[in-house]
Amino acid sequence: MRLLMLTLGLVFVAFAPFSRAEAVQEVKSCSMSRLTFTMVPKKDIDQQRTEYRPLIMLLEQGLGMPVELVRATSYESVMDGLLSGGVDLAVMGPASYVIAHAQDSGLDAFASLTTEAGFFTPKGSFYYSLLVVPKAAGIDSIERLRHAQVLLTDPSSTSGALVPKKEFATTIGEPFSDFFGANIYAGSHDKALMALLDNKADAAFVSSSRADEAYRRGVIDKNTLTVLWRSAPLHYDPFVFRSGICEEVRSRVIDLLTTPSPMLTEYLNTQRAMGINRVTHDDYRAIEAVLNN
Repeated sequence: MRLLMLTLGLVFVAFAPFSRAEAVQEVKSCSMSRLTFTMVPKKDIDQQRTEYRPLIMLLEQGLGMPVELVRATSYESVMDGLLSGGVDLAVMGPASYVIAHAQDSGLDAFASLTTEAGFFTPKGSFYYSLLVVPKAAGIDSIERLRHAQVLLTDPSSTSGALVPKKEFATTIGEPFSDFFGANIYAGSHDKALMALLDNKADAAFVSSSRADEAYRRGVIDKNTLTVLWRSAPLHYDPFVFRSGICEEVRSRVIDLLTTPSPMLTEYLNTQRAMGINRVTHDDYRAIEAVLNN
């Protein structure tokens, strides 16, 4: 038995490097000298770049080519990068993906995170758009926010702008802009939360997952915010390929993102995620329906 196990071990060691080298060789047949990658700016961009470094290293080693992390300034810039072909792979907001896909059906959503449970968000593949106010303000109903100043995040953010303007407007039965006195774009979910806590507005629409991160970091506690409205469940941000990307690169990236490895685990830990699941465009049909309503 010991001899058999030793033999099997030697066989694995002998063939594992060959399999990886073979995969890299297939990728090189695509004539791509590098892979460009970006993600929507949901928080401080330098912090995001640090969090994504294990993923970049995983892709570089697995593809056998440099991976350039493109600094995105907005959700719109991520869409433009994919639509122009200047970016090969991106993590997009669900709504910005749906909007971009309507312009180029070749854009391919193929994977998404599965996250741990939080105070505002359940365990799994879904999160919410939340309308929150400081608990200290004593506001206990949506109607009390009529003509109030409300913080949004980015014009193309799913939970921080697009879903509120559609789904929340349906809830109150009137146009979003008629109900609130002023809309202020903070630039990100984290900035919107901080501005709200600094009393720069009366309320804010933010992602439940970003509110959970603020809770974990001690920025807020269970008594800081009152949730006045919660959207229908929203599927998490998709990993998206540009249209026409080489099939060998596509297959290799999917394999790297869905096969357990130390570097993948390191990246998932920065996202408070348990894993990466395969998705298709059908997983974002509900958001498509909201935006087209």
